[in-house]
Amino acid sequence: MSHDRWNDDIAYVFSTHRTFMQILGMWPLQKRTIFTMMRWSFATFLKLMAFSFLFMDFTGDHHDASTSIETILYFVCIIILLLKNFCIMANKKKLAKNIDAAINDWLSAKNDEESYKIMKEYAFKSKIFTTFILYSGFICSSIYLLAILIIDVKQILYLRNPNISDNITMEWILLIPSGDLSEKITGSQYLMIIVLQVLQLLTLSVMQCTTDSFYMNNTLHLTGQLKILKAKFKTFASKPDTVENNRKHLSRLVDRHCELAKFSRNIEDTFHLIILFQLVVATLLIALIGLRIIFCLKNNNYIEVAKSVLVLNFMLMESLVYCYGGDFIQKGSDDLFRAMFKTSWFTLPATLMKDLHFVMMRSVYPFRLTGGKFFYVNRETMMYVFKTAASYVSVLRVALRD
Repeated sequence: MSHDRWNDDIAYVFSTHRTFMQILGMWPLQKRTIFTMMRWSFATFLKLMAFSFLFMDFTGDHHDASTSIETILYFVCIIILLLKNFCIMANKKKLAKNIDAAINDWLSAKNDEESYKIMKEYAFKSKIFTTFILYSGFICSSIYLLAILIIDVKQILYLRNPNISDNITMEWILLIPSGDLSEKITGSQYLMIIVLQVLQLLTLSVMQCTTDSFYMNNTLHLTGQLKILKAKFKTFASKPDTVENNRKHLSRLVDRHCELAKFSRNIEDTFHLIILFQLVVATLLIALIGLRIIFCLKNNNYIEVAKSVLVLNFMLMESLVYCYGGDFIQKGSDDLFRAMFKTSWFTLPATLMKDLHFVMMRSVYPFRLTGGKFFYVNRETMMYVFKTAASYVSVLRVALRD
């Protein structure tokens, strides 16, 4: 992408995602060079290396419900991130077409005040979502990182006390669950492992937040373009004109509708597997975490309750992002049929009215995102996730009580 096309409006929408995705080697518009492949490979290597720590935790001697669920959560998050990584890279060309089209939309909107106003409205919404997701991820990761490091530093200071027996061994707390490894390493080994795990945690956090906000950015831009198209359909045939000019105008609107349908399919092809895995896993984990909260409350273990609530909020936020993204696109395309009906179609010639009728018949079918091509993703999907998770909690609680 040439620098002369990158103006303030485009930077307002894409600069955050471009920065982080270039660091990860995933930005769709960047050229594929040896350096981008090295960055992508390094980020993937860090995620895969986390499996070795989780494997040690799974095969460890001592286990409880708290550590097991935490390990499962880490394992699922890494699987989801690897899936996001490969889906985005596999559909890089399709995403590049969407971003190029978005840049062209911003450049052409300068000459249309109404379109520019709508695009700024949705760009602001996208910025809010991006800021909220990124800051939530960074704040939670920072708190988690600092809490563990402070505990380890306190243990070091405690063992350096001359009144403490030399027979007491140091049990380090690591960022990623690692089983018995924390009891078998020395101070220098701990330092190397903690640096590696800090890099892994930062990579996981940055990629998780960036891909989710990038998805919302694409869906909101498409929703804004659907709103602009709806406004243009409303004003179609509002002024007297020749049949030829009206036909050309209708043809341009139909072509734009086809373009937006293609961009919607690009988003669908990129994210449908991610959405499927995200919602299925979120349903199961919400049920397990809900059951864990019930047991912790019975045992008055409020620290674990607080951790579980934070994890529960994270899983809900992830599910809401993908469900609401699909809902925005579906509702934006649903309104096109009503916009066509509100035009002055009765003033058009019979042949043009017939063409408009075919366009209305096509617009009855809205743009929809799916989860793995199995189900549509919207707000109702989120309610099904809640209902299913609540049912699992009830069944598991009765089963474990008996």
